[in-house]
Amino acid sequence: MLNELLLLSGNDIPFIQAQINIHQPTIKEIGYIGEESFYSGCEILTFSKDILKEEDRISLENKTNFEILMSILMDKNPVLRKNRVDASMLFALIFPDYQIRYSFKEIQLIKEDEIHSINIQNFENFKEILNAMFCLKTSFKNETNADFNPAGELSRKIAEKLKKGRAKVNQLKGPQKIAILSRYISILSVGERKNINELLNYTVYQLFDEFQRFELKEEFDIYVKAKMAGARDLKEVDNWKKDIHP
Repeated sequence: MLNELLLLSGNDIPFIQAQINIHQPTIKEIGYIGEESFYSGCEILTFSKDILKEEDRISLENKTNFEILMSILMDKNPVLRKNRVDASMLFALIFPDYQIRYSFKEIQLIKEDEIHSINIQNFENFKEILNAMFCLKTSFKNETNADFNPAGELSRKIAEKLKKGRAKVNQLKGPQKIAILSRYISILSVGERKNINELLNYTVYQLFDEFQRFELKEEFDIYVKAKMAGARDLKEVDNWKKDIHP
């Protein structure tokens, strides 16, 4: 489990198994590639067979998640090209000082004479960092029926996009709007009366942390005001100061 304070600080995260640091990009930096490509890249680079139907998992039981990922990234089919482009753009965000080189055995991260690699041994560790750093399990949850169930209404568009993507096995149907990060920024800038440029310098983890706390505070304040006004039979709400990272 990653250090919560490290994630909240916005500092680079040590990827010990590859002896390299992973940069936590700001929302402004993610804006260079857009949310569609960002979340598409996240889905590709955190690939797991668990999202597949049972019959598909059985046919791939002798393959690791990393081997399947590399088959996708190395495929020359033009239909799959966007997968590789989105993954490469995400790599450029989290390893800004390194060039990326793909092979069937590893993903090399190269800077002059310095070479690191993501491979079959450390891929699951890499996924764990991405999932925590980008709050991917908060944005959408992967259930056993291979459907993504959004944790909130603002995540629904992501869930729908991912389900449609699997329904036709990587056939690209054109861009679909995903606006979870920009929506959170817009809400917090008004709700907390903050300068939008300040929020754009947050990392994804910082943004999700503050937004979740903001929602809890809003619900708590409404509940207290209603109680003071004499309302009865109100549903209890959580204390807005509770631990949101159990």
